Amino acid sequence: MSRGRSVCDGRTGLQACPAPPSNVDRCERLSYAAPASCRLFFNRAAETAALPDNPASRRGAAASDAALKRGATCAACAILALLAIPLAVAAQTPLSKLNVSAHDPLYTTYAAPLARSEYFVDEAYHLNYYSPAEGVKYTTDTAGEFALGWRLGKIVAIAAKDFYKPPVIRRSYTDIVETEYWPFTTVEVRERFVVYSSRLALLEVQVTSHSSRPQEVLAIAYYQNAEPVSDAEMKDNQLVSFTRVQLPEKVMETPQPTYDKIFRDVFLLSAPADTYGGYRADDVVNSISRSEVLSGMLYGTLRGFALGKRLQLEPNGTQRLRVVRGAQPASQDMSKLIEQARALLAQPLEPLIAASEAQYKNIPPLKLPDKDWELAYWSAFNLVRQQMMPPEGEAKHNYYLFSREPTWSWGHEGQVFHESLSMLSYVFMDAASAQDSQRIFIERQSPSGYIAYRVGPYVTKTFPVAGEETSSAPFFAWTNWEIYKAARDQTFLEEAYRASAAYADYMLRTRDKDGDGMLVWGGHAVLECVRDEFGVIWQLFGHTPESPKKVKALDLTAMMVMETRSLAKMADALGKADEAREWKRRADQLAELVRTRMWDEKDGFFYNLARDTGTFQTKDGISLRRKEIIGFLPMWAGIATKEQAARLVKHLTSPESFWRRFGVPTLAADDPYYDPYVFKCCQWNGAVWLLWDYMVFRGLLDYGYRKEAAELARRVMDGVIFQLKANHRFWESFSPDNTQLNSPKNYLWDSIIARMMIDLYGPAARAQ
Repeated sequence: MSRGRSVCDGRTGLQACPAPPSNVDRCERLSYAAPASCRLFFNRAAETAALPDNPASRRGAAASDAALKRGATCAACAILALLAIPLAVAAQTPLSKLNVSAHDPLYTTYAAPLARSEYFVDEAYHLNYYSPAEGVKYTTDTAGEFALGWRLGKIVAIAAKDFYKPPVIRRSYTDIVETEYWPFTTVEVRERFVVYSSRLALLEVQVTSHSSRPQEVLAIAYYQNAEPVSDAEMKDNQLVSFTRVQLPEKVMETPQPTYDKIFRDVFLLSAPADTYGGYRADDVVNSISRSEVLSGMLYGTLRGFALGKRLQLEPNGTQRLRVVRGAQPASQDMSKLIEQARALLAQPLEPLIAASEAQYKNIPPLKLPDKDWELAYWSAFNLVRQQMMPPEGEAKHNYYLFSREPTWSWGHEGQVFHESLSMLSYVFMDAASAQDSQRIFIERQSPSGYIAYRVGPYVTKTFPVAGEETSSAPFFAWTNWEIYKAARDQTFLEEAYRASAAYADYMLRTRDKDGDGMLVWGGHAVLECVRDEFGVIWQLFGHTPESPKKVKALDLTAMMVMETRSLAKMADALGKADEAREWKRRADQLAELVRTRMWDEKDGFFYNLARDTGTFQTKDGISLRRKEIIGFLPMWAGIATKEQAARLVKHLTSPESFWRRFGVPTLAADDPYYDPYVFKCCQWNGAVWLLWDYMVFRGLLDYGYRKEAAELARRVMDGVIFQLKANHRFWESFSPDNTQLNSPKNYLWDSIIARMMIDLYGPAARAQ
C-alpha cells in the first residue's frame, strides 16, 4: 500500500482515512495514514489487549471508547488495530534492548497504562535496583514495598551487594520493567514487572540454573511497610490480605466525599508457600535472613510478612514464579479483586509488552551526543506518558497528573497551563492524546473566556482573591500552536483557536488594570504568576497573594505577546487573514511597550515596573532592578531588538550571574537573595526550572545563538543526568550549583528536555 492513500475504499459506508499532508508523518501509527480517531483506536486496541473483565479495565475501555465517538473509524482501521500488537514487536524502541546498570541515567518509576488507570485507586511503583543495601525492590510512597530474597543452602542473598552479578535492566517502558541479576554463582534471575492497572501489579520471576547438578533455591517474596498494616490474613498458604490507611491529603488538596482512605490489599503467589511468617518489627529482611524456616504465623497487625517457595532446579533448568500485588478500597467487593489477581497468574505477558512498546513508535529517533543523553531522552517520554489518565469525572478527555509516584495533594488534582508545556514533548509521542489534554481546558472554559487555574476530573480551582478569579500564566495559545505544528490536525486547530482567542481577550481585558497596555497579575497573583515561593520582588512586598499586583508585569506582558503572536499564526493557518492582522497588531503593540518601557539601557536588562511610579523604583524607594530569569522572556517572545538580545546574552553567559553549572537559575547568582540550595518545592530565588530554561533556550535559537543554546542544553542535561544516575528520578527543580536537592520527585514537566533535544538534534535542526 502506498503512503498517503486511503486504507478504506469508501464502500463500507464508514469514514475513509484521508491522506496526510506530504510533510507530516508523525501522526502515523503502524506505517499508514489515519485520522486522530483511528490512531486512538490503535492505542485503545493495544492497551486493552488480553484484559480480564474487571472494573478498572472496563472504566478505561469505556473512557477510550467514548473518545472514539468524536470521529468515525473506518472498517480497515478496526481490523488493523487488532494487528497492532504483533506489528509493534517488529519496531523495537531502544527501551526494549537495554543493558542498564545501577549508575546509568534511566528513570525507573512505573504506573498503569492510560486505558487501565483510575483516579482514586492508583498505585504506581518506583524500582530501586541501584542501592547496594537493597535488592530489586518495588517501592511506593504510602503503600509499602515488596521484593524477593534468595537462599541457596546456607547462603542468603537479599541485598544487591551480596549478589554474584548485580541487577541490570533489560527493558523499561512506562508500565513494564525487566531486570536481570545473579544472586549466586549458579543461579540467574530475570524479573518482569508489570503495573497492569491502577489496582494490580504482576511480577513474573524466571529462575535459571547454571549448574550441572540439581539445586534447590528458596525464593522469599516479602512485603514491608513503614506504617503497620492490620487485619492480616493468610489463605491457602498462597494469599495474604491486609488493611492499610492512605490519607486523603496525600492524594488531593480538595476533600472528595467519595474517597475511601481504608484500603484492603492482596499479595498472591502463583503456588502455595512452603514456609511463611509475619513480623511486627520493621526488620523483615533480618528476620528472613536468619532461618530457612519462617515463623509460620501471619495474622493481625504487622509491619511485614514473607512467603517462601522452594524451587527445584534441574541441571541447567528453569522454574517460574509469579507474585500479584493488588489494592482497592475496603468498602468494595474483595472477591472481585482476588478473582482479578488470580486471573493475572495466567496472563500472557507478550501481548502486554507489545502493547506497551507500541507507544513509542512515533517518537523521532535522534543522534544524540552519547548513551546518557539517549537514556534521558527516552526516559523523558516515559515520564510524561506515565502521567496521562483516562477520561473520568468531569474530564471528558484524557488529562495528566503532575506525578503518580509519589503523589502530593496539589500535584494530583489536575492540569495547569505551565505544566502543559510538557505537551510540547508529548505531542511527538502521541499527538491525539496531547490534543485531548488541551481539550480539558477548552471544555472547562467559561463564557467570559476565563480558564481556571487548575482543572481536573474532580476540581475546577479558581482561587478567588478580592472578588477576582485566578487563572494561570498564559501559555495556552502558544502550547496549542506548538502542538498543531507537530500534529497538523485542522480540527484541533479550529477548536484551539476559538478557545485561545477567547482566553487572550479575557486576559487583555482584565489584566490591563492601569489602562496603559502593560499587564498586571490578577486573582491570587502569586499563584497566577507561577513563581510562588521566594520570588525576590514578591518578598520585598511582603509575599502576600497580592504582592505581584504592585508591578506592571514584565513576564505577563511578554507571555501575552507570545499568546497573541501564536494566535496570529493560528488565524493565518485557518485562512482568517483579517483576524491574523489584528492579532499581529496587538502583539506588536504589547511588544513595543516591553521593548521601550521595561528595558533598562544602563543595565542592559528587562525589569518589572512599579505601578505607583511607572519606573524601576517604587515611591517608597524599593528598587525593582533585580535580575530574574523573566528578563530573558523578551527573547523567547521575539520582543528584544538584536542589540538588546546581545546585551542579554552577555548577562546570560556570565558565570558570576546566570551561566551556572547545571543551567540558568531563576535569580542571578550575584544577587544577594540568591540561594542555590534546593530544599523544598517552589523555590524561585535560584533553583533551575527546566521549563523556564527551555524558554531561554528557544530564545537563543531564535536569535541565532545556537552555540549558546547547545551549551545551555548541555548544562541542563548534566544536572538531569546526574540525578537519573544517582536516584533514577526527575525533580520539580534542580540546584544550579549542587547535586544535593529535595524538591518534589518525578515532576512531569521535566519531560521538556525531550523537546530541547528534538529542537537541537531533530530533522528540522539538522536542516538548518
